[in-house]
Amino acid sequence: MNSINTFYSSTSFVNGATANATQNTGKATDSPGVATVAPETETNISSLASRLSQAAQDFGTQIAGLTRKDLASKVQNNIDKILYTLDDSHMAAAALEIPQPNDAQSSASAKAATAFVNDSSAPNPFAGLSREQLATIANDGSGTFTTNERRAAFMQAYKEEQAWRTKVVEEAQREHAETGKLANFYKAAREHFEHLPLTEQVLYPASYTAELTSKINLNSGNSGAAVSQAGASQ
Repeated sequence: MNSINTFYSSTSFVNGATANATQNTGKATDSPGVATVAPETETNISSLASRLSQAAQDFGTQIAGLTRKDLASKVQNNIDKILYTLDDSHMAAAALEIPQPNDAQSSASAKAATAFVNDSSAPNPFAGLSREQLATIANDGSGTFTTNERRAAFMQAYKEEQAWRTKVVEEAQREHAETGKLANFYKAAREHFEHLPLTEQVLYPASYTAELTSKINLNSGNSGAAVSQAGASQ
């Protein structure tokens, strides 16, 4: 599971995407049966909303005053913790955790998360939540959500990120084949990044937006400049 820790890596994503475009076009190119908790009743909505509010409030207090570097370190440490080794002892310990409050809906959520962690073919209880909500759960340190709930939320975000990347790379390949450039690809990457939760953004370089803007400008120019920049960035 350690490789998942790097799924936010922007450099490998951008370079990998543009490398795929080059390989496909031959041109040089510029170089990211278990119940769920989907709210079906007012009670479920109220329970999950309350827990999300509590987790968000606690996290906000914890990160108040942190620098970007310190926040990134905190987020990464949390990822390392929730992506624990899936051996019998760790899984047994995580399964014993009790959510807060331990009402029927929260308990069902925790059990569903454990079922998902134990068997990834089981439904993820947090499918359908927004990335902000997933980030709130994954980064909860208040005990409101169990470790397995936090892991399930992280894995749902990971799944969605990978799906987006697969789609945008396919679009980049088509764009490059048709135009020899990747302006739309970099625009899509910038827009996607700007809509990510802060806890995901801080795992990218601080200069990420500026770098993408530069690449957009370059790829909006002549193709010769784009090829030149591709060689310089490799």
